[in-house]
Amino acid sequence: MTGSNRQAEFRPESPPEPTRLPARGLFLLILLTLIWGSNWPFAKVAVQEMPAIVMRGYSGTAGGALVLVLALLAGQSLRLNTTEWRWILPTAFFNATLWLYFSGLSVSYISAGHTAVAAYTMPLWLFLISTIFLREPPTLSKWIGLALATGAIAILLFRNFDPTTGDWRGVAAMLVAALSWAVGTVLMKKIPWRAPTLVLVGWQFFLGGIPLTILAIPAFTSMEAASVLAWSGATYSAFMGVSAAYWLWFKIVDMVPASIASISVLAVPAVSLVLGAVVLDETLGWMEVAALLLIIGGVSTVLPRPGRVN
Repeated sequence: MTGSNRQAEFRPESPPEPTRLPARGLFLLILLTLIWGSNWPFAKVAVQEMPAIVMRGYSGTAGGALVLVLALLAGQSLRLNTTEWRWILPTAFFNATLWLYFSGLSVSYISAGHTAVAAYTMPLWLFLISTIFLREPPTLSKWIGLALATGAIAILLFRNFDPTTGDWRGVAAMLVAALSWAVGTVLMKKIPWRAPTLVLVGWQFFLGGIPLTILAIPAFTSMEAASVLAWSGATYSAFMGVSAAYWLWFKIVDMVPASIASISVLAVPAVSLVLGAVVLDETLGWMEVAALLLIIGGVSTVLPRPGRVN
């Protein structure tokens, strides 16, 4: 056996990716879950005194700008190549402009908890897009997951047909937001990006927030002065719900694969439901609990299992 063959034979294999968060990562995950979960009640506080487009234009541009600053502080370059500049605007349109606007519209119609539950239909939309347009083979468990999520949507729609508890248009708006997020996710997966993900997120929210900011000018100039509490909610949505949350998210993804982290943050809508009930006196009954369990069950069927991470 030659020396080169012996080296090839005894060459150590690359270690497998971890499938469990270390203690520090668990702390970051709990913090992220609390931030994302509380983001919807804070957004609800904001839209009670200002138009949704004002709140979302502010949170998109300000939050995106801070993400770019965080990327710079991390030593990352903000430069994009020609191909990336060609695709950053379409991805920003789906991942930021449409997502921000319709999710803000949703929380202005319905409770923060209902908005959070409906937002988690995104992985199911992603499954449908991948199956229909990308020709990815579906599995029985994913179809079961879609059925479970459909049941959750039906419960939310039924609950929000009652004018005293909400508005079905809020559920519809969040479904559009989740669909746009899924389309943007497919684009992100198909484009050969070279820039760091944190930089791409910052550019998308900053650029995607600009059209909303421009469109929000008439509403901003004509609205009554919002309270400090409302602006605090909008600021929290910008700097915590966007900037800090995505910074934490990519810190966690550095520790474990994104699929593992995605499974871990399924507690976010539960946090939103509980905080909405405690802080905003929103309804938290068996329908909300049933919708939450159905959406968690449905989403868990389309996310990769830890043992299947590539």
